[in-house]
Amino acid sequence: MSKKDQQRQVAELVSRFAEGVTSGDMDMNEGEAIIGALHDLADEAEHYVVNLLSSPDEDTRSVALILMRELGTRSGVRPLRRMLRSKEYSDQEKLMIIQTLEVLGSPVDEATFRRAISDPEALIQESLEQMLGLIQQPEHVEEFLEVTEEAPPDVTETYVHDILAPLEDSRLTLLLAAMLYHRDDHVILAAIDSLERLRDTSVIPILEERGQYDPSQLVRHAAENAALRLRVRVGEPEEGLPDWMPVSSLPVSACLICTIDGGGGQVLFVVRERPDGDLQVVDYLFNDREGIKECFSAIVSEEEFRDMLAAFDGTTFVDLRLERARAEVERAVQTALRARRRLPPPFLAWRGWVEGEDEREVEEFPMPELPASYWDDFLDESTDLLDLEEFDYWFFNPDEIPAFASRFNRLIRRRRAEPGHPALETLIDEALDALFDDRRRRLYAARLRRQGWLLAQIYDDVSIPLYAQTAAEAIEEGIIRDHPLLRAIMYRSLLNAAGLYNP
Repeated sequence: MSKKDQQRQVAELVSRFAEGVTSGDMDMNEGEAIIGALHDLADEAEHYVVNLLSSPDEDTRSVALILMRELGTRSGVRPLRRMLRSKEYSDQEKLMIIQTLEVLGSPVDEATFRRAISDPEALIQESLEQMLGLIQQPEHVEEFLEVTEEAPPDVTETYVHDILAPLEDSRLTLLLAAMLYHRDDHVILAAIDSLERLRDTSVIPILEERGQYDPSQLVRHAAENAALRLRVRVGEPEEGLPDWMPVSSLPVSACLICTIDGGGGQVLFVVRERPDGDLQVVDYLFNDREGIKECFSAIVSEEEFRDMLAAFDGTTFVDLRLERARAEVERAVQTALRARRRLPPPFLAWRGWVEGEDEREVEEFPMPELPASYWDDFLDESTDLLDLEEFDYWFFNPDEIPAFASRFNRLIRRRRAEPGHPALETLIDEALDALFDDRRRRLYAARLRRQGWLLAQIYDDVSIPLYAQTAAEAIEEGIIRDHPLLRAIMYRSLLNAAGLYNP
């Protein structure tokens, strides 16, 4: 590539990056891709970026500072220090310059800082005001939470306790509520104290939830007492969503949920269309044992979203009405609470994403009915479900059946591991007896019922969802050892543990 071609490519990449930063529409993947491409053109890129510092436009200079940090542009240190000595630039911009110099390995000393910044107190207040103006929106809360998750817990605790709490600003409520699910108890305690200072009764329900369900006794005690004090000193909370929990006005584009895997896991995408035509996606990952495990958002084009779905190779998705998606999320929340697991902090920021109205017409098919006279036949044929790709990963993990997997390996060596052999059938009997206590029976029956409804949306053949429904009913009636589907799943599980099953 000629020098001119390199210069032209650098200019195009920087222009794309600047447009994305200014509009706020650039997602992390796109930004990283542009930075990577500029790294490949390092010499031309660094020269181009340093020249941007002389631009009369502050936004352009801000983009230059961001790129200099990402590219490690040491050649920019001298012009940056000259900018610190100039009175042409605001304290806010000089603070960005100081931060950039530190990243580039050329930090300023205290004397230089004081000479460069004319009014440090006003600068701090201005920075806080900018943060408070943004932190009410879920996407900005999510970004802030990512930073706090990476920072040492004691640093985050100090920041909440010493910087945020004294502000007593209601605009912080969404962020502080999300921090009630932080991984560190002491960060949560600081968030509880900060929320109580707001004297807002709308936080009482979430404090009471933490007081009842948090895995830490320390947190439960603090949250319960804070909620009680607010009730006594301020009053009772109103019903409904609190004002600090945003409900999006963007139209719903899709609510796609995948079928259930063998561990009860699912993915739900709730997608809304932005005015510019891009899609804003919130992704919920959950299972029926632990509830919501991950939650994050992304802004993507329609093509990028199709690529996201394609990455789930072999996974079938069903489009839901928003109301049903909301019910799925709430079910996963309740599962997490019963399991005494903290929800992912970003989930609280996006909890209102599934609220509101859905103007789409989404066709839903009811579960077909099965005449009682066919019940036994359908139970026998329920093993046909394992031929479907939606059931490829329906098996028990090796760590759930270690003793039985070892015995199965011995049966293989003795050539007694074929279906129908008395030794194998006895092993399956004992494995099912060991695994299927009352809790697992309820779990598996509910899992099959929900999978059956999803299958009714996917397949024209009404037998397929009825196999799942019949299998669920049999478990509910206490049929375990003689359950054809469970026996087939256990046999598959033993094969998988022995390395003999390939979906």
